[in-house]
Amino acid sequence: MKNGAKIAVVVLLAVAVAATFALRSGKRDEYVAAVPAQRAAPQAAAPATAQAAAAIAKPAPTAPGAIPVPKALAPAVKPRLLEIGSSRCMSCIEMAKVLDALRASQGSKLNVDFVDVYEQPEAADRYKITLIPTQILYDGGGKEVFRHTGYFSHDDILAKFRELGVKL
Repeated sequence: MKNGAKIAVVVLLAVAVAATFALRSGKRDEYVAAVPAQRAAPQAAAPATAQAAAAIAKPAPTAPGAIPVPKALAPAVKPRLLEIGSSRCMSCIEMAKVLDALRASQGSKLNVDFVDVYEQPEAADRYKITLIPTQILYDGGGKEVFRHTGYFSHDDILAKFRELGVKL
């Protein structure tokens, strides 16, 4: 795994851990207000296609004395649920509870990300969103495998991943 990808994975994990602690302590509103820039990081950290992954800049040369990580120990990419919505939309607010539950129950096996289209309007174009909330499911290779618009329950999301053959 290239150094740039390693850094992206570490940043993504740090954001996920911080979000988990903030969400579990019932401080979702503070989290939503405090980290709009960090919520944009997962899109850069987990490209949706192999072409996007190839477009990541080449990392700087390894520092002298650094020990390279063997490819066998490199972390595998986890499946991902990307929610495109808003903190002002009633269905999106209900979906926030589902996302919190998914982070709690599947956090070690599934990346759960949220993008607010009012804070990041370019995301609607990038992901071809016409209605919110929209959930986009990705397999472990970063390939989009399913889209859903509207409320999508915790159990239905997990069932859809299973139906699509994505292991969680």
